[in-house]
Amino acid sequence: MFFSQRIFGLALLFTIFCSLLAGRLIYLQIVAGPRLALQSIGGRVQEVPVDVDRGEILDRSGIPLTNTAQHFSLAVFPTQIADADRTARELAELTGFDAAKINARIGRDGRPFKLKTDMDAVSAGKVNARRIPGVMAVAEKVRYGYSSLAAHVVGYINTADNRGVSGIEGMYDDILRGGQPTYLVAVVDAGQQLIPGLGYKRVRLADSSGPSHVVLTIDSRVQKIAEKVMDENISKGAVVVMRPGTGEILAMASRPGFDANNLGEYLGRDTAPLLNRAVAAYQPGSVFKLTVAAAALEERVVRPTDQFYDPGHIDVNGLRFKGWDYEKGGRGTLSFAEAMAHSSNPVIIQVGMKLGAARLIDYAGRLGFGRKTRLEFDGEADGNLPAPDSVYPGDLANLSIGQGTLEASPLQIACLVATIVNDGIAVDPYIVSRLTATDGTIVKSYPASRGHRVLSRQTAGQLRGMMQAVTRVGTGQAAYVDGLGSAGKTGTAETGRSVGGRGVNHAWFAGYAPLDNPQYVVVVFVEDGMSGSDVAAPIFREITARILAGG
Repeated sequence: MFFSQRIFGLALLFTIFCSLLAGRLIYLQIVAGPRLALQSIGGRVQEVPVDVDRGEILDRSGIPLTNTAQHFSLAVFPTQIADADRTARELAELTGFDAAKINARIGRDGRPFKLKTDMDAVSAGKVNARRIPGVMAVAEKVRYGYSSLAAHVVGYINTADNRGVSGIEGMYDDILRGGQPTYLVAVVDAGQQLIPGLGYKRVRLADSSGPSHVVLTIDSRVQKIAEKVMDENISKGAVVVMRPGTGEILAMASRPGFDANNLGEYLGRDTAPLLNRAVAAYQPGSVFKLTVAAAALEERVVRPTDQFYDPGHIDVNGLRFKGWDYEKGGRGTLSFAEAMAHSSNPVIIQVGMKLGAARLIDYAGRLGFGRKTRLEFDGEADGNLPAPDSVYPGDLANLSIGQGTLEASPLQIACLVATIVNDGIAVDPYIVSRLTATDGTIVKSYPASRGHRVLSRQTAGQLRGMMQAVTRVGTGQAAYVDGLGSAGKTGTAETGRSVGGRGVNHAWFAGYAPLDNPQYVVVVFVEDGMSGSDVAAPIFREITARILAGG
């Protein structure tokens, strides 16, 4: 009996020992194998990083906005080159680079490097067919492929270290990064010669913390429409398309655009192509009259039917403020609703003076002016809303028509219109819907905000009636969408600059569609566009009509 127990105990210990040994072997060979393999050959490996692992930035339907594509990089291993002069001449012939510069790079420090990173498959095939010692063309992914969308939303990375710099790339860098690069390695012996049978290999280090994908609220179809219409009509400006009920950003586009693969070409341009104008701040001009009307109606300072007289100008403390159509003469007697439809500066200034700086600025703050939105997007501006005690009568007159020190972003204007559409409920804009693992599992979701009341239902309804009059009989008739209808407000903001004796203005149109059960808020901003009625309004109609048509 005692002997049998000893045999059983020894067998148990042996079984445990074998299990531990097997587990360790599995770990070393499968889990840590690639890393240990690279460490084991240490100084006998020469490597060039290729295909840095990074999560995708997807639209609401899972379509990659970066349009990642494949290209080929030309990797050079100087210690494997037998004749530097000859190799430099061959590479110059194949790539178009200067042979002397290639030769100098080969002889610099002996470290492997990439000579060219945008080769096509045909050129890569020609290089590899030459079998040049120390030279290989290898397939890689291009992070930003041809016709990628929403460049200012996506942002860009520093390819040297795979770190996000701007946009979603920068804001969610920790989520998108996370993987290890794949290396093209040359396995060499002590004499730095390729080991027969090993040669060049692609090696990727195992990493349990792979990258995640960021899924946006952006709709690729809507984004494409916005960008196509902008490319046809806008050299500098922005478009924002928002779902009013939820705050989802369906499109956010800025022009001029840029190619994230060739950032160096844009850094010195005076047009600031890297600036996301959708979240930058500008004087809003007459679109701000919606805020004046909202405050005045809510405070019962005025009713839509109240009558005013427009002589074509108004004098405030010795300063004359002219109507935008001053040369045509005054409009005479008209209701407040008609004054909004025709964007009468004299009438709106009268209402602003009755309202007072304190109340107007208070309502502007409630409606989101003077501070970043909850979107908190990379580079987003606060805008500027003056303090009430710094606003004198002349300043208040300027503020009432969206001029002076007041500044707002196209995104803030979109939020203003959404609040009006939502019967006075303000919702926070958002652009990130969820984070997902590579297998599609949801890691985190970002639901829409519940919103909070800013204006009464009655006031919001009255404002919508005025915005409908703008596109039917007023300054925004060029923005009316046939069939389903649209409503909004024009804006022409003076910049203080002039060219050839003519003042330079920014052009705005902010509105919604369709009239029944509005689904889209669209804001068009054209920097130096001169006229909201003549320039921004038709662009609004073109974008909105294509969206509603499903094109």
